[in-house]
Amino acid sequence: MSFDNPQILVFLVFLVAFIPVFVIRYRKDRVKAALFAAAAPSNERKFLLGEIRLRMIMADLFFLFFLAFLVIALAGPRWGLRTVNDYRRGVDLVFAFDLSRSMDVRDVQGRTGNYDISRLEQGRQIAWELTAALPDLRIGAAIGRGRGILAVPLTFELETIFSFLYTINTQTITGTGTNLEALVDSALDAFQDAFPSRRLIVLFSDGEATAGTFSAAVERARRAGVALMTVGLGTEEGGPVPVERSRYAPDGYLLGLDGRAVISSRHSELLRYGADRTAGIYVDGASVDAAGILAGFINAVSSEARLFGQRREPNPRWRLFILAALLCLGAVRLMGFVRRSNKKKYLPVLLCLILFSSCARIQGKLLIMEANNFHSRGFYIEAITSYLRALNFAEAAPYANYGLASVFFALEENDAALERYRDAERSLDLLRRDHPELRFRIHYNRGIIFFEKGKYNEAAEAFRQALKIDGSRIEAKRNLELSLLTRTRSAPPRLAYSPGEGEEDERLSAAALILFEYLREKEQEQWRNREWVAEGEPGGLDI
Repeated sequence: MSFDNPQILVFLVFLVAFIPVFVIRYRKDRVKAALFAAAAPSNERKFLLGEIRLRMIMADLFFLFFLAFLVIALAGPRWGLRTVNDYRRGVDLVFAFDLSRSMDVRDVQGRTGNYDISRLEQGRQIAWELTAALPDLRIGAAIGRGRGILAVPLTFELETIFSFLYTINTQTITGTGTNLEALVDSALDAFQDAFPSRRLIVLFSDGEATAGTFSAAVERARRAGVALMTVGLGTEEGGPVPVERSRYAPDGYLLGLDGRAVISSRHSELLRYGADRTAGIYVDGASVDAAGILAGFINAVSSEARLFGQRREPNPRWRLFILAALLCLGAVRLMGFVRRSNKKKYLPVLLCLILFSSCARIQGKLLIMEANNFHSRGFYIEAITSYLRALNFAEAAPYANYGLASVFFALEENDAALERYRDAERSLDLLRRDHPELRFRIHYNRGIIFFEKGKYNEAAEAFRQALKIDGSRIEAKRNLELSLLTRTRSAPPRLAYSPGEGEEDERLSAAALILFEYLREKEQEQWRNREWVAEGEPGGLDI
């Protein structure tokens, strides 16, 4: 068994402190229970007192188990393996950190308002936030001082990147001076020709270079098709470079030949040149949303996620502990209501709920809720993953296919959306379950897609099927009428008259007019039979 957040398990130790509290409270309430039982008949007094005390003890135990299960669920337990689809974007990203002594200059304003953060710490925070915002990219890291080193090869394991960011400092690599050319070349070595992808480098530096030729490295990156995103750290005013105190540096700052402290400032022009030359962007590290700007550029470069295959990962089991915690909380409440005379009545019901409740059923519904949440927030990759996982549960399959269709429509993959709508309808047929609302939405949304594709006959047929399920939906009636009218108006002109064609066109026109008149009469009848309620125009998919 493994845990996503094992540090949360420390709270289990604090639960032990509740035991003395329960004991003290039990001793106080035992006296009250005795006074309560004294009012009962003498032949029932002993049994009633024992029942009350037992319920007091059981309620405290169930509450303790409730807290314990809740803590374990928050820790994210995992055991066993499962196969999941691996959706990733074709982008490789390499962090390139300048670790020269000037990166220790504390001229960056922290969250407290004081200039107490070093340039390197500022770059680490931006890289940390950017990594957390891009969970589906391969990320590597290079470091440089007098020379450059590829510290972390490209990997999908974000924990490796987080560990690197946690331990990095200016003493990680030895050397003197700043060689940005060697740093960029080391970052370029991380990319492999065997894996075609969009390649990006994020350079964290103050722009001071004392060795190498930065422009030469920029040209090599441009020819290799690598975009350079530069993050300028520090300020234009700069600050003194901290060093170890000695007789040559009594104040702990690097001194120049004139005996004054050396001031290191940010060179934005050099960093802007590298970004502009390689079709990248320059970001001021002092910007409040520097990580968000970088993430937006990366998402614009490649917003499409593709299926890379399948992978094995530990199966999350936190839902089981949430279910156990809810059962324990329910048991606490039952201790306050169940009477001894009714124990035989409620005990079989409780056992049936525990033994025959389908965990898989609940898990499928939870996955659908999770996917809907991702979909509503625009996290389509995460939503697709959750919907695909929900397909493993038969009860959730129709809703999962419907959700996948909605996501594909949002991504403008109309053919894939239509296929998923058909799968959703087939899943409902296999379950032999009548779900009018879901069936209506399936046909209605298919009609929307067919109409956008210019297939007005198929759109009209889809809206007809939707009206067969629910004939009171005015938006479906209007769209049916619009589809028929558009089909009639978009018919190509005929070059010559053919026998029979005129009569067929007249029959179609007459049928369309009869249908339109029928729909209008039905709508007017509905308006007369009920109070009028304002209604908005339908827009897009019904999700």
